[in-house]
Amino acid sequence: MIVKSKKGPYEMSKIQLILSDVDGTLLDPHHQITSNSKSIVKQLNEKGIELVLASARAPKAMDFLATELGLSSPMVCFNGSLIIQKKAGHFVDLYSLPLKAHDLAILYELISSQFAEISFNIYAKDQWLVDKKGYWERQEAKITTIMPRIIDFEDYIKGNKPVNKILCMGKENEIDRLQDRIQGLALPSISVNKSKSTYLEIVHKEVSKLRALQLLTEKRSLSMVNTLAIGDNYNDLPMIQHAGVGIAMGNAPQDVKQAADIIAPTNAENGFYYGLLDALAI
Repeated sequence: MIVKSKKGPYEMSKIQLILSDVDGTLLDPHHQITSNSKSIVKQLNEKGIELVLASARAPKAMDFLATELGLSSPMVCFNGSLIIQKKAGHFVDLYSLPLKAHDLAILYELISSQFAEISFNIYAKDQWLVDKKGYWERQEAKITTIMPRIIDFEDYIKGNKPVNKILCMGKENEIDRLQDRIQGLALPSISVNKSKSTYLEIVHKEVSKLRALQLLTEKRSLSMVNTLAIGDNYNDLPMIQHAGVGIAMGNAPQDVKQAADIIAPTNAENGFYYGLLDALAI
């Protein structure tokens, strides 16, 4: 089932930490965890290999997946802007790097005044904040199973409250136009990336899943050679390149596949399961 494997077989005893993307990787096209994926995660747990979920999602939109898999490990949220651990039913921050208030104000002014059709969403720790519930908000709520809270954005932004991520949703051509416009602002402290053709994610420039992986390895006194990263998109590329073993899903862009040690089948073909099976020889 594996399309390409650059090296291997890998010594399973060397891999102690796995960072996995969620949408397009762990989840199938129906946003479900397959029985095969549940089975291999159970084997990882039994062998003491830590699996950490890493996503652009908010904590609540990841927590039910971690519960379904029986995970108690930290969760990397908002592409690494927030790392949390659930303890006694509450989320405890292990790391947080919010956007700068000045940048947030500039971005809101730009989008609200020049991109009326774009859905503007603020994520602050475990809160998803919107100023209305339209098509895009309802779609995202259906995918993530969490509901946003309606607020007055101008009041919120004036209050200089921390924001971990901005999500902009809209038609592909509008998202492309917005991305070009934001990059033209040359704000030095932000990172702008598409998580899919209709979703634009904005976080602090120093935020990445790779940085989250590095922080987790440092905390555990591990080397990067002891890590495995698996993902399907450009925001997964740095961690795939730098982990001890990097796996790209079959549904990933070609640039991401070229950087990987292993190309697994797509998420419609149990790629998460077969990718880990090949890498770890479980």
